[in-house]
Amino acid sequence: MLIQWHKGFKGTLLTHKYLKEEDLNQFELQTVNECITEYRKRLIDISWFIRSLSEPIARMANKEDKCTGRFWEGRFKSQALLDEGAVLACMAM
Repeated sequence: MLIQWHKGFKGTLLTHKYLKEEDLNQFELQTVNECITEYRKRLIDISWFIRSLSEPIARMANKEDKCTGRFWEGRFKSQALLDEGAVLACMAM
């Protein structure tokens, strides 16, 4: 799981040491296990995943446009479509 995490994210010095099979004391090993638990939670959280995808895109676009602020602001919104009528109304927009 850590190998997959490091393909997309930096990780920590301890997670890198763990993957290199370097000796870790009990506190370091506990910290690595806590990181693994947190990484697993993040990987199944769609909101966290979308945020991690959109943030670098927004930073690059803001840098390219030489501006600051929220890149996605006002462009998209989330709305629960609870019935068929709501879906049809959304499609008509």
